[in-house]
Amino acid sequence: MDDVHRERLTYSFDDAQARARLEALADYWRAKHGVTTEWDGSRGRLRGKKLGVSYDASFALGGGELTVEASFGFLADKLGGPAYVRRKLEDYLDPAHTLEALRARVPR
Repeated sequence: MDDVHRERLTYSFDDAQARARLEALADYWRAKHGVTTEWDGSRGRLRGKKLGVSYDASFALGGGELTVEASFGFLADKLGGPAYVRRKLEDYLDPAHTLEALRARVPR
């Protein structure tokens, strides 16, 4: 059975801005890795599989906090998937980056 990794991150802007940043990250992952994201208000689900590496995560945001629960297949876990996801989330929630700059990262 896959391990579930839990993350809790904070952000300093309003929830709409946080969601827009997460949507930009989801667009990046969709274009780069074929990951799909579904939203239901402030909650979301991300799923994908590429070259045998599977991803499945749920997340919720609100009140300056993002919580994530993600399970990675064996290979993704061993290849550093949890650390990669945390780095990307921290990067996209970093107020030093504008939303426009984050959206520009999506491969075309």
